[in-house]
Amino acid sequence: MSRSYLTVKGETEQRTEIKRSEFIATIAHVEDGDAAEAFVRAVRKRYSDATHNCYAYIADDRAVETRFSDDGEPGGTAGQPMLEVLRRRGLVKTAVVVTRYFGGIKLGAGGLVSAYADSVARAADAAETVRMTECAEIAFECDYPDHPVLEQALSRAGGKRTETGYGERVTASWCFETDKAEKAIALIAETTSGRVTARIVGTRFEAM
Repeated sequence: MSRSYLTVKGETEQRTEIKRSEFIATIAHVEDGDAAEAFVRAVRKRYSDATHNCYAYIADDRAVETRFSDDGEPGGTAGQPMLEVLRRRGLVKTAVVVTRYFGGIKLGAGGLVSAYADSVARAADAAETVRMTECAEIAFECDYPDHPVLEQALSRAGGKRTETGYGERVTASWCFETDKAEKAIALIAETTSGRVTARIVGTRFEAM
């Protein structure tokens, strides 16, 4: 079974008001810890006049690289609840910052936990999510008459075309889920009666 993970696409912002405090949740896809830290810095700079900029992130696809911050809110009332929402949603390679502009009414510890967790949940609901699957990249060259037949066969087999080049011959790269790669290679040979051979040139995660 090929590995896969769920993440968000791009960046999404959701605003809500709770007892006169404005909460702005900004959620985004990140590729690694450095990207997550850069995202947090960018949002903090964007809302540098805010009372708090709390954050949480899961920066890798195995949910090992995590970090959170209460940014001045009482301990355990912001960053940790935010991180738990990401975990419950199964979102990885995802970072979120919840910005708070204090409105003069204290929420109490329970109210803060609810406010920060709900803000992340709303942002996650609004964001577009995508499942990324570990794929093998298969490359081959073929003559022009073979190309449309191969395209049709590989598409039917569940592949995703990633690159095509046109020169003296057609060069192509396709992604298949890792557990289907060997069958795809055999399909290429079978479809062309052995005229075309393919090879795995790498692995990566793709939205399939």
